[in-house]
Amino acid sequence: MKPPLLLLLLAAAVVPAHAENPARQWLDAMSEALQNLNYDGTFVYLHDGKLEAMRIIHRRDGEGEKERLVSLTGSAREVIRDNQSVTCIMPDSKSVMVGRSGPRQPFPVVPRDLDSIEKYYRLESVGDDRMAGVMTQVVTITPRDAYRYGYRFWIAKDSKMLLKSDLTGEQGAPIEQVMFTHLGVGNEVSAAGMPASAGEDAPAWHHQDIGGRATADPGEPHWVVHRLPDGFILTHYQRKRMQPGDEGTLHLVYSDGLATVSVYVEMASADDDTLTGLSSMGAMNAYGAIVDGHQVLVVGEVPAVTVEMMASSIDSRGDGTHD
Repeated sequence: MKPPLLLLLLAAAVVPAHAENPARQWLDAMSEALQNLNYDGTFVYLHDGKLEAMRIIHRRDGEGEKERLVSLTGSAREVIRDNQSVTCIMPDSKSVMVGRSGPRQPFPVVPRDLDSIEKYYRLESVGDDRMAGVMTQVVTITPRDAYRYGYRFWIAKDSKMLLKSDLTGEQGAPIEQVMFTHLGVGNEVSAAGMPASAGEDAPAWHHQDIGGRATADPGEPHWVVHRLPDGFILTHYQRKRMQPGDEGTLHLVYSDGLATVSVYVEMASADDDTLTGLSSMGAMNAYGAIVDGHQVLVVGEVPAVTVEMMASSIDSRGDGTHD
């Protein structure tokens, strides 16, 4: 006896929508591969009309992730990242800067909880393509409004590694592109490539802590951004002081789970040049304003309309007077 049509429709209705969306599975597999696979590759990075070539060596062992990024064009630069710290080595200036470890760059960080971003982005698997001699699945992340950028990923069908990514703007046009020209994955990646090539302990070099003195002020920050794109929330804030007793710089971080915007607030000085209005560099937009005697700078890889809206709606009272 066949089940009634109504029961079949109800059964179909309770199946989660994302269970039928292969894009989610590809994005999960890509994130897993970027974090857990050993790989050694060369990629090109096109941004702001410039083309850079870089080598990346990534290993995962019992101690966690270790990553080395070496520039192959332009000024010599090298970045070593592990679970605790990131070390930037610049031989031209004979300097080594050490700070706390942050997200990998220039690869995008897709959140593990894709439910948190599907309200603001459409996730779609749009077909196959060949990239760096490998068959890939193309997946797009398209914003549902004008306040954030999108992505287009080429994911290797065998290793699930990200072989190419586009940061996309209006109507899907690429703003920045990252593409591997060579990639080795798996046991062929040797741990010998992980140490820094530059002599960090050379006596002529100087070290600088890029982390600064950062303290988390108790309670909520006194500065509030009143107009935010849907989905953006305050995820982190801290105050960096150059010396004790100094008001320092307040750093607020807002994110929708994929895009991130930083807001910097510090006392404006008559001796310093103030930053007002919009400035752009590739995908990065920044908007400066003077509010209540403070220099406010909103910056992030988001459209200009986003940073301008946030900068024009911030105050130190939290009373919503900008609305």
